[in-house]
Amino acid sequence: MQLIKRTMGSRRGLFLNMLLPAIILSVLTGLLGAQGQQAVIAVANADSGELGAYVKEALSREKLYDVRDVTGSTEEEIKQQVLDGKADAAVFIPSDYTAALLEGNHVPAVMYRMNIQLWNASLATTLEAETKKLSVSAAMVAGTVGVDKEGIMPLLKELLAAQEKPIVTTEHVGTKLGNILSSPIMVGILLMFVMMLVSQSIGFIMEDRELRTMARMYTAPVRAIDISLGNFLGSMAVGTLQLLIVLSLTYFVFKYDPGVSFGYMLLVLEFFLLAAVGLTSAIAGLVRDSRQLTQINNLVIMPSCMVSGCFFPLSMLPTFMQKLANFLPQKWALQAIDRLGGGGSIADIGLQLAILVLFAAVLIAFGSAVLRPSKQSL
Repeated sequence: MQLIKRTMGSRRGLFLNMLLPAIILSVLTGLLGAQGQQAVIAVANADSGELGAYVKEALSREKLYDVRDVTGSTEEEIKQQVLDGKADAAVFIPSDYTAALLEGNHVPAVMYRMNIQLWNASLATTLEAETKKLSVSAAMVAGTVGVDKEGIMPLLKELLAAQEKPIVTTEHVGTKLGNILSSPIMVGILLMFVMMLVSQSIGFIMEDRELRTMARMYTAPVRAIDISLGNFLGSMAVGTLQLLIVLSLTYFVFKYDPGVSFGYMLLVLEFFLLAAVGLTSAIAGLVRDSRQLTQINNLVIMPSCMVSGCFFPLSMLPTFMQKLANFLPQKWALQAIDRLGGGGSIADIGLQLAILVLFAAVLIAFGSAVLRPSKQSL
């Protein structure tokens, strides 16, 4: 109760320690979540034939894009839409697109984009592949014996329709793998935020040491484990309130959907909070003055988040660093959220939650063992 009071017992503490960090993280999460939405593609089909419509339909089938038909707009007008930020990219299909392909000429659709990114590079590849497929198909039909110019288009349409029917079909099975591990930035920042907020309790412990409050605690009939658990439970209560604020703003105000329900996300983050507070308790037993607090934040929080795959896929790291990530709680929290996002249940993340609890138990036990007032205070 004393730790909770020191954290948010005043209006200033409530705003600076509780509301402001939660609001900043929620805004950041909302912005990152907005980047994960479908890219808006403006498509202007000026083709007088039928193949331009086929290309537009092929783009519309791609789930990565929000294709918007702006047929009737000129090439300069759709280019301006990209410059004005109304569209992430624009595709203009020229008026002689079908005629050129039927004559054996390669006339690609024109694409406009502000810069080169992975998604618009994929879009450019898709456009090129569709044009090449149409060109090869048109040449194949034109070379068919006994087909005149009037018969090319009907036969070409039949060929394209046959190509749309796959010979080999696929079946989606429940792998229970989500998209968090391949794109962990939003959840990774949330985990880093939890660790940084929990580190506030280290500051209170440093203050107790330097003001000799902890030395007075040890003159009372209170065990070291009681002192550690006091900080542990207070940090858990404060962290839980902060998580509720952040997740409520993220889910219900910014409408961000990471693929995991509010309740499941809160559950996993609570278990991660357990491990983070355990780490805080252990560090508090090792740090001897407040000057080391910033060093601890720099040497523990940020590097451990990077090694555990909070900002980029863990598969991008060398093998020995991937093995090192097994000893960090962030990896197991990310893995649990990823499995829930892939359709898994609580039973499927039992191992990950158990490991987080093990982290907390070991670190809290270690912290309670080494949590002592400094010799100077004694």
